[in-house]
Amino acid sequence: MSERFKIARNAVRATQLVMNLPAIATQDWLRSCAEACCCYSEHAAALTFVCNSPTNGDRISVLSTGVAFAPHAAPASSRAQLAITLQDRSERMNRLGLQFPENAMTRGLIAPMQSIDPAWATSALARAFASTQFTSPLIHMLPIANHQHALLLLCVIGFGQAADVNESRQTLAMMHAIHEPLSARANAALARVDNPRAWLTDREQSVLELLIEGHSVRVIAEQLGRSTHTIHDHVKNLHRKIGASSRGELIALALGHLAQAPAAPRTDPIVLPFPGESLAEFKPMQATARPLHS
Repeated sequence: MSERFKIARNAVRATQLVMNLPAIATQDWLRSCAEACCCYSEHAAALTFVCNSPTNGDRISVLSTGVAFAPHAAPASSRAQLAITLQDRSERMNRLGLQFPENAMTRGLIAPMQSIDPAWATSALARAFASTQFTSPLIHMLPIANHQHALLLLCVIGFGQAADVNESRQTLAMMHAIHEPLSARANAALARVDNPRAWLTDREQSVLELLIEGHSVRVIAEQLGRSTHTIHDHVKNLHRKIGASSRGELIALALGHLAQAPAAPRTDPIVLPFPGESLAEFKPMQATARPLHS
């Protein structure tokens, strides 16, 4: 399989998963986002989380997290423990510990962590990957246009030991290419999230999944062992949290359909190359036109 084909395949897979992200803040939204980020490389591990944008020094509060691994990122026997480690460290994180470029919090940022700050290895973000085999972390920062709080979606990607340096460079380019659609999906789902209680509960998500399958409230109540009154209350909460005015709109948003383009930031993100390098974009292969018939 040629290198160009692998790059194109990975980019298509990542784009497909990003465009299928729900337009609502489901419990598994960040895990699904991490899975999309893992498509950039077969050796990638992705840590995604939503936090408030620091306004007082470097302090943050993490609202939710997600972890995923590409097929060859780590042995299957160790993935469960690695996921627990990364999830736990990100949830307990209360500062980022990096000196970000000016306007990065409002424009967005795509960069190798080592290009952001000379002391990157001692940062809280870098320590999340400490004692794991993942190296050369990249960060993708996307601002969320929340009406009450300044929120950030952070996607941090590390690479397994089998990865080569070209995979990091290719991933950096694909992160830039996917920035706009990922920003749109993130803003659609997370712009109304003010606190952890705004995310769907496990029970609400179970009810929503059964609604998507076409079941009635009575059938859902039987399957979940709850009264129809309780299920009706869950459905009301779903409408309120998601901002849907009808059952059809509720299901459409859960499936990722947007009634209109979200008011996502349209500014280009800040993109930093690896130290000592300049940004290089992928160029299409040269092609020569020739007639169908001689």
